[in-house]
Amino acid sequence: MNLFLFAHQDDEYGIFPVLEQLVARGEPLAVAYLTSGTPDGRISAQRNAESVRVLTHLGLTPEQIHFPGAELNLPDGQLYQHLQQACVGVLHLLEDGTPPTRIFTPAWEGGHQDHDATHIVACYLAQKFSCLEASRQFPLYHGQGLPGILWHTFLPLTQNGPAESMRIFWRQRWRYLGYCLTYHSQWLTWLGLYPPYALNILTKGEQYLQPLNLDRLRAAPHAGRLLYQRREFCSQEQFVFHTATLIDRITR
Repeated sequence: MNLFLFAHQDDEYGIFPVLEQLVARGEPLAVAYLTSGTPDGRISAQRNAESVRVLTHLGLTPEQIHFPGAELNLPDGQLYQHLQQACVGVLHLLEDGTPPTRIFTPAWEGGHQDHDATHIVACYLAQKFSCLEASRQFPLYHGQGLPGILWHTFLPLTQNGPAESMRIFWRQRWRYLGYCLTYHSQWLTWLGLYPPYALNILTKGEQYLQPLNLDRLRAAPHAGRLLYQRREFCSQEQFVFHTATLIDRITR
């Protein structure tokens, strides 16, 4: 079973082509969101519905879409403080089903602290279910080599290993651009995300996937200050303090 782990309702935009391809092949899959999508941990029916709508357009059924982060009231922006709960939440939804044979997760890239926290959870589960080699990470955004709060979109970090590329057909590109306009509750976020997303998908049109590497968890995703530090969402010291126990468990 293919398990997709996302931090937020809308993170699926980073891997639309893979989701669509697996659905077309008839492969079993499940999607799980690890935060509530709100800063206070409350359930956002609107955010959940927006992602369900997009995923059903890609061919998924509502039964394949899960919100453990919302059920556990895990706040957007603070997933790194609740890794144990997130792991338990995903394990609970897997109890009565097929264990994952491949996990897809946001890359270890320092763009958003919740994305990196989701990556840690994915590494833990991939190790637990012996599917590390088959699992993949996908880039969303990061600030390596850029000043201030500027970021790269869908650019794999070379430190994460060799990147597999998948061409996105033109008919898909236009549909994906349309899907990203339906996250109405996040219009302010997408005001910043949409222009570079559109530029990237129209000029490059590539989906990148990279392997998971447990050794990468022992160091920051890249040299210099990470994007979420520059945006003052979370300090590196805070992130390391709260994630060290699980990372040590994974990598020891």
